Parts: sequence; structure tokens; C-alpha cells
Amino acid sequence: MIDSISKKNFGLPAAVKKDSGGDATNPDFSERLKAMLTDVNNKQHHADDSIKKVIRGEMDIHDGMISVSEADISLRYLIQVRSKVMQAYNEIIKMQI
Repeated sequence: MIDSISKKNFGLPAAVKKDSGGDATNPDFSERLKAMLTDVNNKQHHADDSIKKVIRGEMDIHDGMISVSEADISLRYLIQVRSKVMQAYNEIIKMQI
């Protein structure tokens, strides 16, 4: 059976909990942000470990570069989210009541 697009939660980190039905719950923004920060932090640590393994010869350089690239992309994504949040905050502050 094909799931509808509305049931998919694209862009959610793996750390977001799922309920017993299998669909991702709708966490609030702070939970999503916390999960995203944890995911980016884990990828950064994994990239650091991969670099150490490449230097010691325990890992292929291609695999090390892939983990570093994943960490870089996730950090850039987080920076873009931060920029959009700050932009939205500034727009809200400028609104007249």
C-alpha cells in the first residue's frame, strides 16, 4: 500500500520518537531543534573519529571523506535553519500591534 505524502515526515532527524502506530508524532519546534542539534553533534563526533581512523589506517579514506561530508552538510543545514529562525524572529519583532 502506498503511504500518502502527508504521513511522511521529511527532514526530521532520526532522533525524533515514533509512536506505537509507526507514524512520527508531531513534536513541537523545541523538540525538533533539540533532535537536530543532537544529530549534528553526533555526526561531528563520528567525522572526528573517522578522521582518526583514516590517519591510523583503520578506515578507507573514501569512507572517512563521506562521514566528513555528511557532518559538513548537516552543519550547513543547521546554520540555514538558524538563519531562517532569526529572520522570522526579526520579522515578528518588526510587526506593529
